[in-house]
Amino acid sequence: MRPVPTRLGMRCSGLASVILLAIAALPAVAAPAAAVVVPVRLPIVGTRDTQVEAAVFKALDRLRGDAGRRGVLVLQFDAGDGEPAANSDFGRAVSLARFLSSDRLAGVKTVAWLPAGATGHAVLAALACEEIVMPPDATLGPANAAEPAVDEAMRAAYAQIAARRRAVPPAVAVALVDPAARVVRVSTDAGERFVNRAELDGVRREAAVLEVDDLQPAPLALSGRRARELGFVRLLASGPAEIARGLDIPETALAGDPSLGGGWQAAMVPLTGPITAAAAARVRTAVERAIAQGANLVCLRIDSAGGAPEQSLALAAALAALDPAAVRTVAYVPREARGDAALVAVACDELVMHPTAVLGGEGAAAISPRQGEAIAEAWRGGVARERGRPWSLPVALVVPGMAVSRAVEKGTGRIAAFTAEELARRPDRAAWEVGQPIGVGPIQLAGPAADALGLATHVVADIAGLRQAYGLVAAPALTEPGWAERLLQALASPELAWLLLLIGGAGLYIELKTPGVGLGGFVSMVAFIVYFWSQHLHGTSGWLEVMLFLAGLFCVAAEIFVLPGVGVLGLGGGLLVIAALVLASQSFVLPANDYQIRQMQWSLLGILGAAAGVAAVGFLLRRWLPATPVLRDVLLVPPGPGDQVGDDDLDGLLGAEGTTTSRLAPAGKARIGGAVRDVTSDGELIEPGVRVRVADVRGGRLHVRSI
Repeated sequence: MRPVPTRLGMRCSGLASVILLAIAALPAVAAPAAAVVVPVRLPIVGTRDTQVEAAVFKALDRLRGDAGRRGVLVLQFDAGDGEPAANSDFGRAVSLARFLSSDRLAGVKTVAWLPAGATGHAVLAALACEEIVMPPDATLGPANAAEPAVDEAMRAAYAQIAARRRAVPPAVAVALVDPAARVVRVSTDAGERFVNRAELDGVRREAAVLEVDDLQPAPLALSGRRARELGFVRLLASGPAEIARGLDIPETALAGDPSLGGGWQAAMVPLTGPITAAAAARVRTAVERAIAQGANLVCLRIDSAGGAPEQSLALAAALAALDPAAVRTVAYVPREARGDAALVAVACDELVMHPTAVLGGEGAAAISPRQGEAIAEAWRGGVARERGRPWSLPVALVVPGMAVSRAVEKGTGRIAAFTAEELARRPDRAAWEVGQPIGVGPIQLAGPAADALGLATHVVADIAGLRQAYGLVAAPALTEPGWAERLLQALASPELAWLLLLIGGAGLYIELKTPGVGLGGFVSMVAFIVYFWSQHLHGTSGWLEVMLFLAGLFCVAAEIFVLPGVGVLGLGGGLLVIAALVLASQSFVLPANDYQIRQMQWSLLGILGAAAGVAAVGFLLRRWLPATPVLRDVLLVPPGPGDQVGDDDLDGLLGAEGTTTSRLAPAGKARIGGAVRDVTSDGELIEPGVRVRVADVRGGRLHVRSI
C-alpha cells in the first residue's frame, strides 16, 4: 500500500527540489589547467636550446591531455652557477625563440617566468612566449648587455619574434637590443601605439596625436612594474604561490620536473629510528652523495618517531634548500613519521604515504611550549619561506596547542589549513573561506587524511606503487631495503630485542648453575652484546646504558659470591640492570607525553616477559637437562630425594672430609658432613666420587682439595 503524501511531505519535497536546482545552477569551479615547468638555464649556450626543446617535447602529451583547456608551459629562466647570465649566444637564442613561437606548440600556452629578470639574448627567448611573468623590481633588458655591436640580423630577429607573439610590439623589442633605436608610446584618438620615433610623422598623418611618451633608457631596460604598466608583462609575481593563483595552475606544478631533462635518476636514502645528530648528518651526506652521482630524484624513506626537533629542523632546512628544478625530493612514509620526523617529511618537494602510515602526532621528543614557539618561528622563517607554503599545518603536526582549520580558496577550490594567526597575516585572507577545524596539535594524520589536506601527493600500498607513481619501473636504485638494513631493523625490533634478553638471561642462569665458566656465560655474553649493539645502531643506546648494565652485574655477582646476605648490592644491582635495559630500548629517560609513556610500558613489558621466560627456561632446564645423556653435566645435578642440603655453620667444617657428587670445574657439589654442599676447588678439575678435604671457607662457599 503506497503511503499518502502529507502536506508537510509535499512541502519538504518541493523545498528539496528547489535546493537541488539552486545547487545545479551554481557555477562549477573549474579545475586548474595542466601545467609543466621547464627550466631554462642561463646563459643559453652550447646545447641548452636543444635540451629545452627536448624537455618541452616530452611534456607536450601531458599538456595536451585535457581537450577542454590549454595546458600551461612555464619556462623558468634561471641563472647558472658558472658563466654570467647575460652571455647567451645569439644563434642559440634565435633557435630557441623560433621553436617557442612555432606551430609545434599550438594548443599550449607558453609563459616566460623571469624570477631575476633577463638580460642579454635570453630576452629574445622570453619575447617568444605568449606571456611574461616577473617580480616588480626585476629587469627585462638590455638584450645587448654582453654584445655592444648590433647588426641588422639581430634587429630583424627581434622584430620577427615580437611580431609572431605580439606580447611586445616589434618597435619595443628592437629597442631592447639596439641602443640607437628610440621608441615612443603614442596616444591617439584611435588608441595607443608603440613606434620608432622616426615613424612619428606617419602616425600624425593617420590620426590625431594626443600624447607622446619617450621610453628610456637606450638600449631599453624595463622593470617589471614599468613593463606591467605598459602592458608587456602579464603578471607581477615574486613566488610560486602568486604565479599559481595568477595563472590558475596547481602550485605543485611550479616545483619543476627534473625528469624532463632525460628521465629520472632515482636514489633511496633511509631515515629509520630516532633522529639524532649522527642520523641527520648521515642522511645529509647520503643525499649529497646521491646528487653528486647524478640522481635527480632522491627518495627519503622515513620510518621514525623523531627524537631531536633541532636536528629535524636542520635536516628539513637542508632538504628545502635544494633546487627543485635540478633535483626532486620525495618523502616516502611506509609506517610512521611521528613527532618532529614529520617536519623532515613535509619539507620534501612531495610526500608519499602508505594508507595506514602515521604523519605527525606525539613522538619520541616531548615539545615544551617554549620549544614549540621556537619550532614555529624557525619553520616560518625557513622552510615555509623557502618553499612559499603555508606554515600552520606542518608546525601543528609537531607543536602542542596549535588549532588549525581547513580553508578553501574561493574561485579555485584550492585546499589549505591555517591557524587564525597565519590567516590574519596573509594579504589574501579575504580570498579564503574557513571551514571545519582539523584539530589541535600535535595533529596525527593517516595517509588519506594527509592526501585530502594537500600534504600527501600520492597514497600507495608499497614500494611498487611508489615506483609506478613516478614511472620508475626500471629504476634499480629505488628498491626495498637490503639485507643489512633489514637485519638492523629486525635486531632493533621489540620482538627480537626481547628474544635476545631471554637468551641472555637464560645463559646467565645456566652459567650460575654450571660448574665453572662454560657455554652459558658465552651465550649470555654474545646475546647481550648483540642487544646493546643493535640498540646503539638504532640510536637508543650508548655507553651510559652499557656501563649501568655492567655495574649492575658486578653488584649482583658481589652479592652472590663475596658478601652474601647483605641485600643492598643485590637489590641495587638488579635495579641498575633493569634501568640499563629500559634506557637502551628508548630515546628518553623519563616519559613526558603519551607516546613516551606507551614506549616505556612496552619496554617494561618486554623485560617482564623476558624475566618470565628465563624462569620458565630455568625450570625446564633443571628438570629435563640432567636426564639427557649429552648435556647432563651442563647444570649441577639438583639434590636427590634423600639428599640433605646443608645450611649450617660452615666454619665448623674446616678440615672435614667428603666425596664429590658432581664434577668440580672448579665449582660443583660435594657431600660433606652428611649434607650436599656447594664447593669449589682451587682450579683443578675433580671428577665425581673423589674424596676431598675442606681447605678454606670464603664467600659462603667451601674450598676443597682432593685427597
